[in-house]
Amino acid sequence: MSRRAFFTFTAFAAVFAVLIPVLLIAGKGGEPGSPENVAAKYKRGQQLFADNCGSCHTLGAAGADGVVGPNLDRLLGTGTPQGNAQRVINAVTQGINGRMPKGILEGNDVKLVADFVGHYAGK
Repeated sequence: MSRRAFFTFTAFAAVFAVLIPVLLIAGKGGEPGSPENVAAKYKRGQQLFADNCGSCHTLGAAGADGVVGPNLDRLLGTGTPQGNAQRVINAVTQGINGRMPKGILEGNDVKLVADFVGHYAGK
């Protein structure tokens, strides 16, 4: 490989190594925020979401601005609380096609997070 081709390749590689991840990350997430004051029965679910899900998912009520997974305010914003909760339970217990691992939460924690997300997504 000639020097010129090598430098051209290196320049393109450097640009794409930085530019593509920045563009991908910029397109995910939402407005950063602080956790909302939620009803007492949803507090534990809110905290569990922030600790276990917020690094990947955006959800305003949790003050989460994740950059990897979908924005749950947008994805679930038009659904019913019960329907949204069931979608969360399915995603957490079964995973989603290798994009989201299953079993991030277990036992009653799954229901607490699902109820919180179901009730507050899109609000």
